[in-house]
Order: sequence, then C-alpha cells, then structure tokens
Amino acid sequence: MLSAADGTPISAWLIRHPHPAGFLLMFHGFGAFKADLLDVAGALHRAGRFSALLLDFRGHGQSGRSAVTFGLRELQEVQAALDLAEQDPALKGLPVGCWGVSMGGAIALLAAARFPRILATVADSAYADVSKTIAAALALTYHIPRFPLGQFVIWAMELRLWCRFSRLDPVQAVGKVAPRAVFLIHGGRDVTIPPAEGLAVYQAAREPKRWWLIPEAEHASCFYERTEEYVQKVTEFFRDAFLRPS
Repeated sequence: MLSAADGTPISAWLIRHPHPAGFLLMFHGFGAFKADLLDVAGALHRAGRFSALLLDFRGHGQSGRSAVTFGLRELQEVQAALDLAEQDPALKGLPVGCWGVSMGGAIALLAAARFPRILATVADSAYADVSKTIAAALALTYHIPRFPLGQFVIWAMELRLWCRFSRLDPVQAVGKVAPRAVFLIHGGRDVTIPPAEGLAVYQAAREPKRWWLIPEAEHASCFYERTEEYVQKVTEFFRDAFLRPS
C-alpha cells in the first residue's frame, strides 16, 4: 500500500523480475482498476524483463475513496510510486517507464511532463482534451448535449476541484516531455475517445515520438487485437528509450 501526499491510501501490486531491464509504472483507465492491467503487465514482464507497479488510482479499486481528479491529485500517486523506486534496493537505479490506457494514458503523459525520472511513456487510447472527453461521455452515456447542460457539469467539476481542466490536457503537456520518448497508440474504431484525439497529442509532441493506429481496435482494446505485435513494439520502444542517453 502506498500513500499519496494528501494521505490518500493507494493500493498497488509490485511485480518483480529477477533480472529487470527497467521498471514500469502502469495506469488503468476511468472506472477500471489494477487487475485489468494484469494481461498486458504480464506480457511486458516476460518479454521485456521489466518489473512493474500496477496501482489503483484514488476513487478506484482498493484505493481511498477520494474524488477522481483526472491527474490533478493522481500525480501524487505517481510521486509515491517513484519514491518507492528510489527506496527499494532492487528498483533503485533502474530506468523508469510509464504505460497507461485511456485516462491512465493521459495521466502517464502528465506525469512524464512533471517528472524527469520517467524516461519513456506509452499512452494507449488517451484523450487530448479533458473537457471535450467529459462532454462526449455525457452525450454518449446520458444524451446530455455539450451546451448548455454538459458545460454546466464541466464548470461544476472545475469549481469543485478549483482547477481549470485545460491545465490537465495532455495535448498541452506532451510538448514538455522531450527529449524523452513518447509512443501514442490508438484504435481506429474507438468511439469513446476517437483516434483524432490521440493523433492531436502525437502532433503536439516533440521528437522522439511514435504513433501507431490499429484500424480494427475499439477503445482500450489495442493490446487484445494485436497482442504479439503490441508486446513487441512496446517492448522495443522501452528498450530503445532506456538505452538512449538522457
């Protein structure tokens, strides 16, 4: 169990490799939890010889019931995970990468922009714009139009968090990650977060960067549509980034 700076307890699983080539922080999407990451974590653990930390963000799984803040306070959890890597003798000194899906991919990009310790980031099915994504979810799930009702919901959420969502937009943060590497992956049939969102983040990123569109994949299903190729590409990305001089 980790503890965020504000005291929120964060449930996490540490998967150790006996001879690790790196350490991956792995982040789930909105409404999901760390157990949903076991398939991809296990595949990367075996293929890439990576140790990995899977955590439940606040408001999810077995972590504290704090409100979801789309990265505003979740970065405290990332800081706690990085502190663990510094304090654990088996992890200390290992190159650190970050992998996230959906909201977890967006938070991974925010974390990479904040913490230079993260050398490489994979964002799968991530959004570019928080407000746009919330508005689309309200329309898709509850048939609430963006104007005026959807916008009132967004303003209320911003007021509760005392934060403009534009501060949490990956499309604004990703340019700060370079010269560390980013890899954006998206499904061509994603209607939850359309591929244009991922492409916008890719276009805003600076080199080194990679983009991979999987035409047949729906939201957060890229790993399952192209499992072998996915594991190969992501493993190679992290290995290349870890070997690149920082």
